[in-house]
Amino acid sequence: MEDNSQNNKATYKVVGFSNNDSNKGKNSFSKTVLVPFFSGILGTSLVIGTCFGVPRGS
Repeated sequence: MEDNSQNNKATYKVVGFSNNDSNKGKNSFSKTVLVPFFSGILGTSLVIGTCFGVPRGS
């Protein structure tokens, strides 16, 4: 087997690492409040509709 000391030219690159908080102020009201609210309403109505819409076995 080859010795690892000969293969020490491996390079690694960090992609997308950012240490500043520049993206904190970019969240809008619709993304943080309205989308989860309407997704919850849609999910709740889907579950309730499935519970009442599926016929029971005899």
